[in-house]
Amino acid sequence: MFDRAVVNTAIRYGVTGGIVSFAFVLILALLGFENPYDTTSEYSSTLVFVSIFIFLAIKYFKKFHDTELGFGKAFKVGLLTVFFLAFTFALLLCIYSVFAGEEMIKEYIILSQKRMELTKPELTQVMGEVNYKNAYQNLNQLNAYTLAQISFVNRMVTGFFISIVLGVFFRK
Repeated sequence: MFDRAVVNTAIRYGVTGGIVSFAFVLILALLGFENPYDTTSEYSSTLVFVSIFIFLAIKYFKKFHDTELGFGKAFKVGLLTVFFLAFTFALLLCIYSVFAGEEMIKEYIILSQKRMELTKPELTQVMGEVNYKNAYQNLNQLNAYTLAQISFVNRMVTGFFISIVLGVFFRK
């Protein structure tokens, strides 16, 4: 059933986490340290910020709404928080990419193709020649929307597992 306290907590921490995570990635990109679409910035910001904001959301919920918090409700808070975080981040990344990030997308595509060329023997052994060629050609079709979807899925999958761990940690 719909629990207003769960949703309000998830929105508060999820949207804040999405904005903070996007600001971090954007600052790294604007300072020239990291491409916002590269796997390093994607996975580091995902692991750090998703963990922190799920932890804060469940902790807040337990302190102010349900001191006898069970696994199910803690997991629900964590999963909803990560949904709002992932959605906010993906939306902001998509907006940024459409208006200002086209050059960075092109750089990311070129960098990814170079990485694939360097590891071609290993990749063809794992993927097969046909799949390797398809993956290499599909890199040219990446756009802001696809990259935002990838980012959303990465955060949701990571957040799912972190929600399980923190749900067990915070349960009564």
